Amino acid sequence: MSRNETPHPSCVGICKQYVAKKPFAGGRYEYGQKRCQMCIKFILWEGLWCPCCGYRLRTQTRIGRLKEKFRASVRIS
Repeated sequence: MSRNETPHPSCVGICKQYVAKKPFAGGRYEYGQKRCQMCIKFILWEGLWCPCCGYRLRTQTRIGRLKEKFRASVRIS
């Protein structure tokens, strides 16, 4: 497995209180969840920066086919 599953040393563990559970239907980004690449977690947080490490949160998927699906769902709502 090439993906590193351990959090970055800058992760201090504050993000554990904001960890988001995977939704039953739909994608994580559609439900307002954001991903911190340093903490390796999806969190429910209003800001653009991770409350734990200060890294910028990702608000959209990186995979092309999922991006189109996300954009279509945003246009509908």
